[in-house]
Amino acid sequence: MIYNYNDDYQYDSCAAQGECSVNPRTSSLQEVLILYLKLASYYALKLYENGVSDNKVRSMILNTISILVSNFEFSERDFKVITAGFNKILPGLIKKYESVCRENNIVPECLKSILKFKQNTNIIQSIQLGEKEFLKKNKLLSAQTRDLYKILFVLAKSICINVLDLESFGIEDKTGYISILKLLNSLNTNTKDDNKEIKEFIEQIARIDNDLMKSLLTAKEERYGSQNVCEVSYSTTPGKAILVVGSNIRELEDILEASKNKNIDVYTHDEMILANTYPKFAEYKNLKGQYGQGIENCLLDFATFPGPIILTRHSLYNIKHLYRGLLFTTDFATSKGVIQIKNKDFSEVIDCAKNAKGFKTGRQCESVSVGYDYKNLMNKIRECSEKYSRILLIGLGGYTLEQKAYFEKLLSALPDNILAISLFYCVQKKNVICLNACFDTYAITKIAVGVTKETSLPVSIFFPKCDRHSISQMIYLAQNPKTDIYVGKCTPVMLNPNMMTTLKEVFGINALTSVKKDLEEILNKSRTD
Repeated sequence: MIYNYNDDYQYDSCAAQGECSVNPRTSSLQEVLILYLKLASYYALKLYENGVSDNKVRSMILNTISILVSNFEFSERDFKVITAGFNKILPGLIKKYESVCRENNIVPECLKSILKFKQNTNIIQSIQLGEKEFLKKNKLLSAQTRDLYKILFVLAKSICINVLDLESFGIEDKTGYISILKLLNSLNTNTKDDNKEIKEFIEQIARIDNDLMKSLLTAKEERYGSQNVCEVSYSTTPGKAILVVGSNIRELEDILEASKNKNIDVYTHDEMILANTYPKFAEYKNLKGQYGQGIENCLLDFATFPGPIILTRHSLYNIKHLYRGLLFTTDFATSKGVIQIKNKDFSEVIDCAKNAKGFKTGRQCESVSVGYDYKNLMNKIRECSEKYSRILLIGLGGYTLEQKAYFEKLLSALPDNILAISLFYCVQKKNVICLNACFDTYAITKIAVGVTKETSLPVSIFFPKCDRHSISQMIYLAQNPKTDIYVGKCTPVMLNPNMMTTLKEVFGINALTSVKKDLEEILNKSRTD
């Protein structure tokens, strides 16, 4: 069985709640956090240039950005926790820089700041400060420049998540972190429009992020074995249970170790299903399979699971309507009512699972085939590439009826001389290769790079939906003259219409329109290539 949701599914919980955008209050608080990030990055970069590092500042910067962008549940509580952390470490950071300057007989270049390092944050004053910064930015920079900086922050989030995930495997990446410092520090001096320079910086950041994604995949395969195609159970069995949510499979490993031999089953949710494609996880008998329909239906999935739920790092979920007490997280900041797990101590989760009702009878469901064989795919493309004039590569879908109808119509109308590789949507045709990459967001980049290396054919790449890494991937792939990019509708918190216009004007990334128009454009390109 290929992974899919019920054909009647159309609306996700995010859209249903009307909370897929950042409200002005939250936006103002984010502006203040950017002030903290700019100041911290200035001194961290100055210290780095003098051969000194500060791990506390590094952690604050990376973790703050990882939750700052594209998080529609960013709360005032999160804001207070983060600003308290910055207010605690920034005075010491500045003193360290001044001390290093004295030791090296360097005149310190201190940065003026309107921030006051008070431990008790006044939310109203912070919102007012954020509004002033927003208005100042609007006055100094053009709309396109502001959009480019928003895109930079989306890429920064992707880099921070990848750097932190690499750290969980014991790998420290300095290149990604230093690129973040330079990005943030550029905001301290840029008071004019220089879109060409910003564009080049964005493209550089996208290349760095791609290298991080490759390194992370290598780290996973070295620890857990090479990914393969496997059958994943959607059934439940009687017994106590824990649900693990997100994408950090290193944390899943820790949870499985902590719960084994305790008569507690573990189920994965959403992207965590990919752990099943690594051979190592087959050794855990307490890993039972996947539960629920994923992020688009997380409110129902979480509400019906009869045990504790662990949100791993960087999980993006709208959970404020859910019952609290069964929700845990390993993340840097926690939402109200969610219990934070520290130092890999899952004892409270284990106790909660034992006291929860668990599954009484269990339910039998059809299993799901997950994963794809990359080597076999490349062999197949090499063998048949001479028959075709272009390749269409379709990424992961958003599971809406609108998207499903678009891609089914596109694949059905595809001329015989164009080969399509689809990671989700499928039509049975000789020139369509159907894969089940499921939640493997890096698959589209990995396959696109492989196709351009193995063949001389131009490639049209479709991103039906946006996630925290896809905009970075679009910009990286758009730098190859053999590829052109199309992107579907995204939630405004990830990619608003103005940013989409900028992506088109600056990077040549196209928004999906209609099958007829998009296909005509692609066919015209094939004739001129």
